[in-house]
Formats: sequence, C-alpha cells, structure tokens
Amino acid sequence: MTTSFISDQDFTTPAHIRAAPPEERGPASEAKSASRVLLTVTFLAAVWLVVSAVPFGYIGAGRYDVFWSDAVTGITIAIVTTIRLLHPRAVAFGWVTGGLSGWLLVAPLVLQFGWSTSTANDIIVGLIILVCAALAPSDERE
Repeated sequence: MTTSFISDQDFTTPAHIRAAPPEERGPASEAKSASRVLLTVTFLAAVWLVVSAVPFGYIGAGRYDVFWSDAVTGITIAIVTTIRLLHPRAVAFGWVTGGLSGWLLVAPLVLQFGWSTSTANDIIVGLIILVCAALAPSDERE
C-alpha cells in the first residue's frame, strides 16, 4: 500500500475496494441514508413552494399575501433543511420544519385563499413536508 505525501491516504487501492461493503455499514448508515432522502424531499418541496408562484400566477391574480406567505415559508424551510443536512444533530430544526408545514396547512384559512390552486398547493406541500419532518430522525449519532 502506497500513501500520498499530501493526504496520507492510500491511493493505489481502488475506491470500490476501500469502501466498506453494505453488510459492514450497519443500520446506522441506513437510517442516515433514509433521513437524507426525506430531507432532500423536504428541500425539493420547499423549492417547489417558492417556484410555484410563477405557474399558478399568484402575483398576476393580485394575491401578494399568498405569494409572500409561500415565498418566505419555502425559503425558510429550504434554509432549515440545508442546515439539517449539513448538521444532522440540529434537533430543534426538526420542530421548526414541522411548525412551518403546519403554517402551510392553516395559511389558506388564515389568509382566506378560498378554494384555488394555491390552497391545494399549500395543503399538498404542507402534508409532504409534515410527513417528511415526522419520519426523519431528528437526532443522529455518528
């Protein structure tokens, strides 16, 4: 085995041989992988929440309250989810995500959207984010 003088890592053995096989990784690795998938779905739902103002035409319909509610909530969820992806032990941020998804579920009533595509969008995205926040483990041991 030859090592690099820069990183003191083995560079002669191929990476697929150096990596541990799945049976040696254990259940902690599988839980971390499942958590990352759920957090990625949460992040993508938050991005959709921000971007969906364009195809649904919130601003064109004069619904600035709907636009700002979805934009601020979506950006905040995306930031919180990014923090959770980078720092898995950030336990409190799971509750923030759950609270913001709860806001998405009650926003149509509070802001009086009426029954429209924005209402359906907020409810669907809110449920997706709430389910992902509930299923993602909030404290991962490394």
